[in-house]
Amino acid sequence: MNFSEFEQLLDAKKSLNPIWFELPSDSAATEEDITEAQNDLALQLPVEYSQFLQKYGGGYFAFAIVYSLDRDSDFNLARINRQHPLIGKCHLLLSDNGCGDFYGFRIENNQCQAEVCFFDHETQAWQQTGYPELFSFLAEVALSI
Repeated sequence: MNFSEFEQLLDAKKSLNPIWFELPSDSAATEEDITEAQNDLALQLPVEYSQFLQKYGGGYFAFAIVYSLDRDSDFNLARINRQHPLIGKCHLLLSDNGCGDFYGFRIENNQCQAEVCFFDHETQAWQQTGYPELFSFLAEVALSI
């Protein structure tokens, strides 16, 4: 799913279910915020994630939480990844399900891969999800019941 398709889906969901979006979101990231975060984390974020952060910020997003670059947020990307160094050793955590499990991007050569993976806290292992990029993940996890 590309950014334009995601925006169309999001607009349709917002018009049908405005209450899903009433929780406050984190502030949108600037290009400078993204560059600073990439330098701080010593890796390159997926394009889709950067697009999402610049347009929507992160934090509460319908039925999901997306980690943001907002320094004052409880969902700050860098802070959360530093709190879980073993889980995030080869992955950048981007979301959680509130039950101890995480979603993240696999890191190869300091580059986050676009595919979203799942960390199961019970097995302490990462698994593939079938979500080829962030927008597919959000369409199914955040925007559907």
